[in-house]
Amino acid sequence: MDGMNDAMSHLTAGTVVVYAIQALKKAGWCTWVTEDSATLNRTISAIAAAAIAFGITATGDASSGWTIHIPSLSVLLLGVWEWTKQFTMQQLVFDGIVQKAGTR
Repeated sequence: MDGMNDAMSHLTAGTVVVYAIQALKKAGWCTWVTEDSATLNRTISAIAAAAIAFGITATGDASSGWTIHIPSLSVLLLGVWEWTKQFTMQQLVFDGIVQKAGTR
């Protein structure tokens, strides 16, 4: 059952990232992310996968400032495998659902 939960977590997070990138492409205020910026879109996807896989978080607000929390090196090294799974899942969602639906 643990493997199933892991796969569902990656699928859910991957779907959220892919559709967030799609929303950025359509947002009028985000003109640098477009249908034609495939390399940039993949880079954004890879960064999002890394943040998810490595457990990088940020806390704070505009008035008090922000703090980025990065795990220890051993956790980051183990995160490489998690990153691979997350980025691959995001690409599968994009290639298998979004691109087949006729949108890039």
